[in-house]
Amino acid sequence: MTEPTDAVLTSGVLARLVDLAVASRNPGAAPLEDELQRFSRLMQDSHSIAWVMPFDAVASLLDGLANEYGTERFSTRPAGFRERLARAAGDDPVDAFLRSLAELVRDPWFGVVPGHDELPLSQWEALARFDVVNEFASQLPTGEYGSDPEVAARELVAMDHPDCHGRIADLAGQLQRVLYMFRSSAELDEAFAPVMPSVTSARLRLLLDAVHAHFAEQH
Repeated sequence: MTEPTDAVLTSGVLARLVDLAVASRNPGAAPLEDELQRFSRLMQDSHSIAWVMPFDAVASLLDGLANEYGTERFSTRPAGFRERLARAAGDDPVDAFLRSLAELVRDPWFGVVPGHDELPLSQWEALARFDVVNEFASQLPTGEYGSDPEVAARELVAMDHPDCHGRIADLAGQLQRVLYMFRSSAELDEAFAPVMPSVTSARLRLLLDAVHAHFAEQH
């Protein structure tokens, strides 16, 4: 039987950190230090996330799990998480690995957010930040069939009417965030090409114009 607190191990912050550590062990993968800084950048990008889950709280969760390792209680934790944690630790003792991860999260280095020119977006970070943008951008026609891109963008946005306070509001916020993050269209296109090929400056501006037009006309 699993406990309600197991949710943090299967879909919460500890699950995300362990998954990043596992992925970093794959051949050719980004180093764990880079992935942790991307994780830090993601958390600090949202005031709400930083308020609910400050870094010290994340480190305390890691220390608590390290203290629990090897006990009967730990043996009742979800098997899938325990397996991934063992893979993440590699040849290191699991409890030592968790404590070292906690130390990294507490280190002032962890809170220093590198720019996207220094540490480019990864696919997982882009999806975590801009999932709605990716969803809409990938549905826009590319123009090879003679479709009008402005009309297509407006029709796509209008599909969520009248419940526009949900995804369309999220879309508007994410679009503004992406466009403000990069100094030029070329930099934006270059940043997203390897991780979200559908996300281009031209498509984002079409979508943003469509969102503004929709709210001006319908709300």
